[in-house]
Amino acid sequence: MVVMDRIGIYSEAGGVTKTNTAVSLAVLAARQGIKTVLFDVDPRAAATKWARIDVVGGRHVGAILASDDCEGWADELAEVSPWSENLRIVPSSRNLSNREADLDDGLEFRLKRSLVGLEDHLVFFDMPNRQGGPIIKATLTALTKVIYAAKLDGDGIDGVMGARQTVEKFNSNRALIGSSERVHEVGIIAGAISDNIVPLVEKASFEDLSATGLLLTPMVPRRTIVQQTRLTGEWYGDYRAGRPVTDAYMTLLNEKVLN
Repeated sequence: MVVMDRIGIYSEAGGVTKTNTAVSLAVLAARQGIKTVLFDVDPRAAATKWARIDVVGGRHVGAILASDDCEGWADELAEVSPWSENLRIVPSSRNLSNREADLDDGLEFRLKRSLVGLEDHLVFFDMPNRQGGPIIKATLTALTKVIYAAKLDGDGIDGVMGARQTVEKFNSNRALIGSSERVHEVGIIAGAISDNIVPLVEKASFEDLSATGLLLTPMVPRRTIVQQTRLTGEWYGDYRAGRPVTDAYMTLLNEKVLN
């Protein structure tokens, strides 16, 4: 398996820029010439919809989680993204939620096994906002690193704190079975930030996230172009209005994520 890093973007809260972060880091890595795969492991399929990928039949990440015979399926199911020929996306579907009740032995290893033979050098996972469960466990098993996505509000704080507890428990359980593998915490990427942090909620949330010692800088500014292009399937970085957002993610990618 020639994978350089396998990085999950995680929060246990919705609407906290998780998909924006996963897609942005993946696109920017690909546009730097790094062969990259993005797994959409969220039944909401937000990254899949943004990329305008039509899911045909069962050709989505749920097929991997449903089968023990899944080696090499990541390469087979990955679709070329509209934003870079170096970025492919393994799509998701609402049907993925069926795997939440799946208690098959070995399910937690299937995402990792699907990477066998993959020749891309960087893999991102847009994770669901779940508090554990089979999909989260399978994704964590496939990861080398995790990045927490957050907004500066109560949901952002709760989502990060809950996700950190899940990762800590996962790492502890690995230690109990004698595994030396761990999911390394890269840090917290705060997104959709006001240009001037004025609201008291944002100030308090900034202090709470800073206290973890994991808050990464720069924080990512809020720009309406991001949501507008998600609706049209475009890449916001191709527009001048989106440049402050791409500049922040590019710095985070090169200085924090790829180091």
